[in-house]
Amino acid sequence: MRYSKIILAFLCLALVVACKSEKKVTTYEELYKEQPFTILIVPTQDNSKRQQEKNTQDHAVNDELDMAATFMQQTCVEPLVSLGYYAVPPLAGNTILEKYGKSYRQLMLDNISDLGSQYGIDAILLVAIHKWAEPEVNEVVVFAEYTLRSVKSGLELMHTWVRGDKIQPVDDKGDPIELAADLAFLQTTEMDPHLAHRCLLLQGMSDFALRNMPTSASRWMFKQDQYTSANPNFYSFLMNTDGSIEREKYNEDAFGNECFTD
Repeated sequence: MRYSKIILAFLCLALVVACKSEKKVTTYEELYKEQPFTILIVPTQDNSKRQQEKNTQDHAVNDELDMAATFMQQTCVEPLVSLGYYAVPPLAGNTILEKYGKSYRQLMLDNISDLGSQYGIDAILLVAIHKWAEPEVNEVVVFAEYTLRSVKSGLELMHTWVRGDKIQPVDDKGDPIELAADLAFLQTTEMDPHLAHRCLLLQGMSDFALRNMPTSASRWMFKQDQYTSANPNFYSFLMNTDGSIEREKYNEDAFGNECFTD
């Protein structure tokens, strides 16, 4: 049974990758050639499971997941701007996409060059949440994918998969202990604590995944890492109970097995 699950995981991962543009790159060389500047962030594609809503708690969890997915689009703006790109504000970007009329899948596969001629977009960032998990009472895990696709050529300029993990400290009674960063985030956003923990994790993951991209051509350090691998990359991102963060390369097979099997 376990062997069949592993095979299924590989098939699912292959299917997800196969749904992407046929044109891929293995380094950032194409990004340096095209020098994109204006990036439109597509609303998050949320493929995670929902509760059957047999009670109010199920409904509350589903609402929490919906809000986290909506928030994730916002988390991509700051890291892109910090690298010298112009990130179209999500509200304006969503309006453009509503008029454009293509689905997430079509944006990944179709010719989208008219986004450039009509709206001045150089590339689109497609972000997907594939799975949420809570292996421990004080732990939340999410599997996400980031793809930067050229509007001009259709090439995938960047493709990164991240397994995010946030562990919340608890006291001797098992009650949660909010870290200073968590408290500041809660006060700023006025979110429910559990939603805030999900959103804090997504924010950290997006910051990590996107700041690994090269800077835009407007920056002096442009082209300093033109042979860095760009497609695909698998990483783990861990937020520890003491507030420290661990980032490292992750095994592709392990990612597929964890992400696409229950």
